[in-house]
Amino acid sequence: MENPAALAELEAEALAHARGGRMEEALALFARVAAARPQSAAAARNCGAACLNLYRNAEARDWFAKAEALAPADADAALGHGTASHMLGDLDDAIAAFDRALVLRPGWFDAVLARANALQHAGRLSAAEAGFLAALALQPNEARALNNLANLRADQTRFREALDLYAKAGAEHGWLFALNYDPDVSAEQLAAAYRGWGARYANAPRMQLAASAHAPKERLRVGFVSCDLRRHSMQHFLLPALAHLEPSRIELFLYSATGKSDAVTARYRALAAKFTSLDGIGDDEAAVLIAADGIDILVDASGHTAGNRLGVFARKPAPLQATWLAYGTTTGISAIDWFLGDARLVPPGGERHFVERVWRLPSAYCYAPPAGMPDVAPLPATQNGAVTFGCFSRTIRLNDRTLAAWGQILASLPRSRLKLDSLPFVDEATRADFARRLCGFGARHDQLEIGYTTPQSAVWDAYGQIDIALDPFPHNAGATTFEALWLGVPVVSKRDRIPLGRFGDSILGAAGLGDWVVDDVPGYVARAVAAASDVAALAALRASLRARLSASDLGHAASFGKALGDAFNGMWQLAAPKKP
Repeated sequence: MENPAALAELEAEALAHARGGRMEEALALFARVAAARPQSAAAARNCGAACLNLYRNAEARDWFAKAEALAPADADAALGHGTASHMLGDLDDAIAAFDRALVLRPGWFDAVLARANALQHAGRLSAAEAGFLAALALQPNEARALNNLANLRADQTRFREALDLYAKAGAEHGWLFALNYDPDVSAEQLAAAYRGWGARYANAPRMQLAASAHAPKERLRVGFVSCDLRRHSMQHFLLPALAHLEPSRIELFLYSATGKSDAVTARYRALAAKFTSLDGIGDDEAAVLIAADGIDILVDASGHTAGNRLGVFARKPAPLQATWLAYGTTTGISAIDWFLGDARLVPPGGERHFVERVWRLPSAYCYAPPAGMPDVAPLPATQNGAVTFGCFSRTIRLNDRTLAAWGQILASLPRSRLKLDSLPFVDEATRADFARRLCGFGARHDQLEIGYTTPQSAVWDAYGQIDIALDPFPHNAGATTFEALWLGVPVVSKRDRIPLGRFGDSILGAAGLGDWVVDDVPGYVARAVAAASDVAALAALRASLRARLSASDLGHAASFGKALGDAFNGMWQLAAPKKP
């Protein structure tokens, strides 16, 4: 056993490493201290904190549990235990740990906020709301509490309150994200908001790249920056596209905006010539790192979603920059040259809604369905004697204009039903609120089935209970539209604001289902009612949808990869110096 003085020196050195962000080194030293002091709760807690910073959450929880066992009155250990459990997705254990922390230290802001966050992620919105309000009573201007309450208000479609809270928190990305969903904001107002944000916040000095940066090349170095290079719905779109880029033309570099990694991250790593984590690296340093890699085209695959690295793009570390896939609209950053879409997502004239130039692919996406999705189930209406509509999208999309159209559909078809399935519907008050609103627009309570299904395999099975999916507007759904089609469920969609209200048109049009897309609410209601009135046609379409999706541009990853490579080469040729 090392002597006390030596252990104190080790601990001091470990703390210095931790303060400097060198967590691997810190953990190695903290672990030596913990081994020498097996009865020290503080030593175990330090190991847990280091593991949390390294996203080694299971180890972190074990260390914090040991600290709690050694010192049951250690509130910090309970908080750490709850944080690790939250990161692991074990929300019940996280909430229980935060409760223990608050028993030990009543009114502790950090524990109050952490508990509210866990409740929100568990879908328990009413309890989460009370928790955020309690946190703000303790610290009225605390940005995290304001931001998270804003997230909750957005999920409740209370957009005015959400936007005010984001503004008070200084959460510009959240403010823009919520604005995308507000039905009272026009496409022109949205574009102006993004331009304004870019002018205020994305004006960092641009890097001075070599004069030869635009020289003609046979093989381009293309880098993608994303916070989602891990288990995430985006993997079903990004992985197949990257896997089918032609190596003879594209050398792929990947930059992860997070230190989190899993088995899906390993799949991304295997595709890349170089995989780099930008976790803990500032925008200036990250830009220098990317420029040193000699990237020709840098692609943003996060937009304004949480964890984005748009500040890096503002510094222009590559001669050309583009944005694609994850966000679906302009970034507002003039240093980003191109937005990748298609002619349905951004029809002619839609360019005015973008700071970037628009490059139109044959289709904006390709799709590889998740492993384990079930076979297409028989049409429920053949057994039920009536059609069941459904929407499994996030509640942030379910504003009153959308609910009003759904109410009209249900009123027109008195035997029909509507199944809504989303995490916030865990909460009884949230279910009651959406039911009340729908009934105010003509639905009856006995037509509604509102709840939340988990795990994911059960969600896929739940698609077998619906005949027709209804796409929200003005912000259409994305991933759930692909899931519905793959599972044999056609989708009624309305064209709305460019481009966020054109996702349905982009997806359904590419799948050969353009006749399921309409231009106004009366057409939306009429299309849904007409489709529900022909059960035989619905059954035939259901049996063919998976094959149709597979045969379309959306299901041809090889063709998409070639088109994406052609786009990158086309951009490069346009930017190349013209011969005299």
